[in-house]
Amino acid sequence: MFLLDERELVLAHFVRQSGPTPELQAVRRRELPADTFQDGALGGPLREPAQFHDVVTELQQAADTATGAQVRAAALVLPDRWLRLTFAEVEDVPRSPQHREEALRFKLRKQVPFRVEELRVRGARTGNGAGESTRFLIAFGVERVLAQIEDSFRRAGIHIGMVTNASLGAAHGIRQMQGDAGAFLLLLAHRDGYSLLAHTADAPALYRYKSFDPALPPSVASRLAVRELRLTRSFIEERGVFGAGAGLPEHVLMLAAEASRETWRERLEDGLGLPARVFDDNIISGNGSEAGELDLDRALPMLGASLSVRT
Repeated sequence: MFLLDERELVLAHFVRQSGPTPELQAVRRRELPADTFQDGALGGPLREPAQFHDVVTELQQAADTATGAQVRAAALVLPDRWLRLTFAEVEDVPRSPQHREEALRFKLRKQVPFRVEELRVRGARTGNGAGESTRFLIAFGVERVLAQIEDSFRRAGIHIGMVTNASLGAAHGIRQMQGDAGAFLLLLAHRDGYSLLAHTADAPALYRYKSFDPALPPSVASRLAVRELRLTRSFIEERGVFGAGAGLPEHVLMLAAEASRETWRERLEDGLGLPARVFDDNIISGNGSEAGELDLDRALPMLGASLSVRT
């Protein structure tokens, strides 16, 4: 499993032992040179693709050593900012994958402030919409950025079999570890904002991505976050996201870097009016020499992604 953001590229090697979930056996990470990626609302393209390729190759060699075998296939977790999510309802879903993608792109043009022609768009059915329509979870990112990243791995001999974002990876990891088919809300804190994923007993149902100016004073950022969370709570209750007449689910979960956990716990509870369960680093086991060096807000999305696909 690999995780990539503006700061570093991380390898996490999970091995299934006797328990229900794999154990974290090894971690390898490489810091990226400053300004590796250009700026962009959905992430920017590489400034020096050859330089990034050198980092990928170095980590691929470290991966071979860590796993004791040649790593030729892997999954990749990207930041929520780079790979966004939204929902759309489609009537008369085309049978052809190409025509289905065109239908999703048409829906996306009405929902997002980005040039849809420049995006990679993928959709997964999440259930029935209103009337005869089918509801889709749509993931989208900048095609040029994704292609550059995948090409660097390909040139290093690694096929990326799945690309997901941190929220979806973490949600899948939670469902697998808890063995709980119930509904939950998951807040994933970022350095400059948060993502909120509402998951019913069956599938993701609502997604919000919010970013704030990192230069804002903490008190101002807190007020903005609490206001947005209150608006989201009202939307969930008014729209019956978890069922007609239902409010928020029993489980309100939060994932954040250790240094910001208490701040985000207070914001979440003030905004939603419910106590939050804050995940700590003990929920993922591992006995590798570097297993303890991977913070939970990075380890859990990688674990979830590793459980959701065979590469």
